[in-house]
Amino acid sequence: MQRLLSIPRMLASAAFSFLAKRKLPPSLPANQVWPYGQAIVVPGTTVLCNSFYLVLYDEKNMRTILSAEVTQPPHDHVERDDAFCSDPRLKRSPTPDDYTDSGYDRGHLTPAADAGNEVQMRDTFLMTNMTPQLPDVNRIIWKELEAMVRGMETQYVVTGAIYTDPSTCIGERRIPVPSAYYKVVYSKDRSIKVYMADNVEGSVVVEKSLSELESLVGYTFPS
Repeated sequence: MQRLLSIPRMLASAAFSFLAKRKLPPSLPANQVWPYGQAIVVPGTTVLCNSFYLVLYDEKNMRTILSAEVTQPPHDHVERDDAFCSDPRLKRSPTPDDYTDSGYDRGHLTPAADAGNEVQMRDTFLMTNMTPQLPDVNRIIWKELEAMVRGMETQYVVTGAIYTDPSTCIGERRIPVPSAYYKVVYSKDRSIKVYMADNVEGSVVVEKSLSELESLVGYTFPS
């Protein structure tokens, strides 16, 4: 079963209210964020709706499965603020400290540079939008892919993590490390491009078909 949490959201309990470092902005309904309004269903996940994107989060295993975003209209540059923040909607959220001295970056699924304003920018720094990503992947090949996608005539973008080794984790909360990443790009002409890269040193971005990706992850995408 898949749960849905939107903003306005459930109030955090007193036991973990200290994790909420700011009030979260209003969110878009999920059916306005999923490509063509068609949900991607992954059993055991919670849908966390945000200002222009959503994430599927696996609370039991502390894993962010994927994000989906609506492409924002052309806009001026928005200054990055790096305000990483635990997600107050969860009883047990990843924290920025889980990544400290781990050798991994706090890698965005929905990129901060895709935000259209300061509110959206802050929203991308929720820790439920992060996965442990090697610096060479996060800062070079994945960053280049994100920039390339921003130059395309897109309508929706789905970015996800693939987990194959549950024993590889970081931090006090044992945050799983993805083995690979993918990006499904939905263009305005309704064509679909799929890109993947392993989360290893020396990785390169490769193109795949949607059916190949679905075989790898075990769930289906709108098409």
